[in-house]
Amino acid sequence: MKTLLSLIIMAIGLAALAASAPPPAAAETDRPAVPARLAPRSLLLDGALAGSRLVAVGERGHILLSDDDGATWRQAAVPVRATLTGVAFADARNGWAVGHDAVILRTRDGGETWTLQYQDPDGEAPLLDVLFLDAERGFATGAYGLFLTTADGGATWHPEPPAEEDLHLNGIDGAAALLLVAGESGTLMRSEDAGATWQQRETPYQGSFFGVLVLSPSEALAYGIQGRLYRSADGGRSWTRIETGTTAGLTGARRLPDGTVAVVGLSGTLLTSRDGGRSFALTRLEDRPALSGILPAGDRALILLGDQGIRRVDAPAAPK
Repeated sequence: MKTLLSLIIMAIGLAALAASAPPPAAAETDRPAVPARLAPRSLLLDGALAGSRLVAVGERGHILLSDDDGATWRQAAVPVRATLTGVAFADARNGWAVGHDAVILRTRDGGETWTLQYQDPDGEAPLLDVLFLDAERGFATGAYGLFLTTADGGATWHPEPPAEEDLHLNGIDGAAALLLVAGESGTLMRSEDAGATWQQRETPYQGSFFGVLVLSPSEALAYGIQGRLYRSADGGRSWTRIETGTTAGLTGARRLPDGTVAVVGLSGTLLTSRDGGRSFALTRLEDRPALSGILPAGDRALILLGDQGIRRVDAPAAPK
């Protein structure tokens, strides 16, 4: 049976849910995640690569690891039960996961074990995404303008909102030469100095962006509700709409090892591009799951994450 959380996800979108869900009745930062046989089928919201290892995070503090391209998964030991919404690795060993109660977790062994670095359950603002430029410099974005930075691998975190409005900051991506943050009300912010300063850009869209994918110092994609997808060819200064053929909310994106750009969303939506995000082909999974993340899984395979957990599928064939 789908949880209420999953039903809400299908109705209003993954990022909007994570930002608006009420805090749990009991502090989920005081109790470790429970080993669960069906954890690979639970709600999973994001994934990352730790070298060749696949890492997925989601509800109840679940963190799952795979060392065989997603054929099998095992659950990591996690010190909290808070829903985890984002995960990022600086290299094969150093990684961070964020989530509700403004939880930030750290691993130094490729995801095998995790420690709690930061939490703020009284703030009632979940963190929604995380990015590290290297093993020391990182950023975490969240609801109501929550924006945290660290320069020491997360030993200390500092609130440094890049905008005055208390808008949900749903996603962050990039490198030192170009960082982008995406949020509500068409919010897109850019930095060219590794996050020291930020500029808010005008966009031709006033709905919510759920995330961004930086492809190079000049090229990037921003995606959100109602199938909206925009591309920039000038480092995030201006944006052009890309037709997607769908009105489903778009919730996650990744550039795959072969250069293919993949975007996933609600109603089983999978978009793929082989021209750097200039055009996309639409595939829709028959059972219409709500998808939230995507990982590569060897030759011609993808791992899709969402309200039904982990799914391994063949990558769509290139158009003839």
